[in-house]
Amino acid sequence: MIPLVSKITVYPLKSFDGVDLEFSDILTSGSLKHDRQLALLDTNGKYFNAKNYPDIHQYESQFHKDWYSMVITRPADSAMEFFDLRSDHQRLVDWIRNFHPNVTSYEENILTGLPDDREANGPTIISEATLELVASWFEGLSIHNIRQRLRPNIEISGVPAFWEDRLFDNNIPFSIGTVRFIGTHPCQRCVVPTRCPQTGVVTPRFADIVAQNRKKSLPEWSHPGSFNHYYRLATNTKLAEDCAGGNISLGDEIILPANLSHQQIVT
Repeated sequence: MIPLVSKITVYPLKSFDGVDLEFSDILTSGSLKHDRQLALLDTNGKYFNAKNYPDIHQYESQFHKDWYSMVITRPADSAMEFFDLRSDHQRLVDWIRNFHPNVTSYEENILTGLPDDREANGPTIISEATLELVASWFEGLSIHNIRQRLRPNIEISGVPAFWEDRLFDNNIPFSIGTVRFIGTHPCQRCVVPTRCPQTGVVTPRFADIVAQNRKKSLPEWSHPGSFNHYYRLATNTKLAEDCAGGNISLGDEIILPANLSHQQIVT
């Protein structure tokens, strides 16, 4: 079995739905091009995101043909509007203000994006098997539901659950496509994944169940010293020092250091 990129997702408007891509450029900052490129701000300069505004789950969004053609709906208010994320920034602010009057401005960064973790602003990576396993811990939750809660950038097929823990254990560069990354740490999760992505209703004990099962399921290649708590899923990354960006595509193999054989990878 070989670890392959099976899904690439960017989230052009922070905290809204993402768009799946067949390939993506990696900027010199380490960010995926267009990922979290645009964010809405309230009167206090805080992000209009799911951490600060649980009601954001009431919005649904889709992309048509490309990363910038976005349709946002708010079913509870029978409201829908199309936006070109390249040019409709103020119109987007004005439309959202109809439902959240304290949203007054926006921020855009096409060079680094606007990720929560500014030190490790590369793509978050998780295996399909991890998503499937986490979904199995909750009655009625699908892999798609868990994917929407965790919002990873890159998914990997062909490997066991928590294989992505290998990427930060040695702090040694690994390659995807033409890009060399370093895994920094397991991604610390906030309150957002505890909620249903569509309704915002909290799943009881979500964080506790994840933490308990994460600790119990920790594979032999995951170093416990990397966890100050176990409510952590996916691996955060940054560019290796000798890399200035590049591109990745679906089907790319994740190449680990030569001292790790494929036999070791899938053990």
